[in-house]
Amino acid sequence: RLWAGRIWLNPPYAQPLISQFVAKLISEKNITQAVVLVNNATETQWGQDLLRWCNAVCFPAGRIKFWHPRKVSVSVPLQGQMLCYRGKELKKFVATFDKQGVVFCK
Repeated sequence: RLWAGRIWLNPPYAQPLISQFVAKLISEKNITQAVVLVNNATETQWGQDLLRWCNAVCFPAGRIKFWHPRKVSVSVPLQGQMLCYRGKELKKFVATFDKQGVVFCK
């Protein structure tokens, strides 16, 4: 199945799924914009590939808390996250996410 248009991606964080999701995203040619929320595993191959592919990345000032409708406690990841962006709305991404943490652009 092809991915096209605007994409929000928060893939499974386990291997090999995260590598497969990132590879699928990067291989698609009809994506106009994408925001990807993943662990900031910048040392991994998929992390390096994603950082090379994106136009901007935000490293949030704190860890993102995940909520589940059927669980009482809130899950906090063991490591920080990054939000990677690719698209033509770079100024909007920076204006929005600069309030959340440090944003770097290519």
